[in-house]
Amino acid sequence: MNIFRNHRKLPSDRYSLGLDIADPKRTVTIPRSAHLAVIGESNSGKGSVIANIISQEVAFGGEIWFIDLKAGMEAENYCNVLARKAYTLEEAYDLLTDFNSNVDTLAAEWRGKTRSLTDAQTCHRLLVIDEAADMVRSGPNKKLSDSCIELVRSILSRSRALNCTVVVATQNPRVSTSLPYRSLLLTTVALRLNSKGEATMALGEDAVKRGARPWQIPFSRPGDGYLWDTETNQTVYLHVPFISDEELHRLHR
Repeated sequence: MNIFRNHRKLPSDRYSLGLDIADPKRTVTIPRSAHLAVIGESNSGKGSVIANIISQEVAFGGEIWFIDLKAGMEAENYCNVLARKAYTLEEAYDLLTDFNSNVDTLAAEWRGKTRSLTDAQTCHRLLVIDEAADMVRSGPNKKLSDSCIELVRSILSRSRALNCTVVVATQNPRVSTSLPYRSLLLTTVALRLNSKGEATMALGEDAVKRGARPWQIPFSRPGDGYLWDTETNQTVYLHVPFISDEELHRLHR
């Protein structure tokens, strides 16, 4: 399967995440405007979720901004398609400040004219924050860390109607410490986790009651996960396809 060709056939207002495991003929999609949390253990498939979304954003012609505080180990795979990137906390602050300023500009320009923007009105911007827990700092970096977190919160609370999407990934299911802005991320993909308690922390009790079982996903099944949308109260067990580094390196704007 040529995943990039298939992505180009999708409507430009939705992202494909993967296939419904219960019904493999059904593609699981989310609105392109949905801010997304991706939570899972190491080697559970977080990189695959990010890769699939970025490959689609390239096909759609949007801008991609990437924060990777692990020295760019993940983001450099996308160096040919990134409009902005940040590999240190200081760079992250500058990037988030500029992204937030763009939100301010769009809000001022379109206030009272429309309820939501489309690609025809402004370029879509995708902001990816990989391993978001690394942004939460103490000690001498706490002030800068707190400023970054407040900027993320501002972006999440105002940007959805302004043709922007935020995707945040973390290994840490304790969202109160790894994702201080968790309440603003209404769509979640939970990949493999260690326990029911971690699943409850990551997804909430309602998702677990409705059948989400990420602690039962085998280590041998990276990319399997549960999609939970708090707006529709639906959970879906899906598989996110793997994209190789070679395929990512062939991406171009």
